[in-house]
Amino acid sequence: MRDGIFGVTYEGQVGAGFAMLTFDNGRVHGVDTERGRYDGEYLFDEASGMARVNLKVTMPANVMSVFGISNPYEWAIDVTALLDPRQDAGRVEVKNALGSLRAQYRFLRDLPDA
Repeated sequence: MRDGIFGVTYEGQVGAGFAMLTFDNGRVHGVDTERGRYDGEYLFDEASGMARVNLKVTMPANVMSVFGISNPYEWAIDVTALLDPRQDAGRVEVKNALGSLRAQYRFLRDLPDA
């Protein structure tokens, strides 16, 4: 799996959004333009050549999600996606308990050596 920073655009039932995700040694962290937080992991499957991404998306209170849900409290949903790490850009289907949405990802840069 190629570690680095990825930009993700997505479209749900009632809107669209943009997120930045950092992939680093099996961990994923990020944020979107509505202050949603993304935390999770990715697992590379050598047999299929695909990476399975498992994320917890935490939405702030009183923010309308692309699923059409807004709550007066912080809430979270688990999402999964399969992506091809050999590609710098691609389309993915993001699955969750509320259904699925379409997303596109693009590799933006490598992580700096710290």
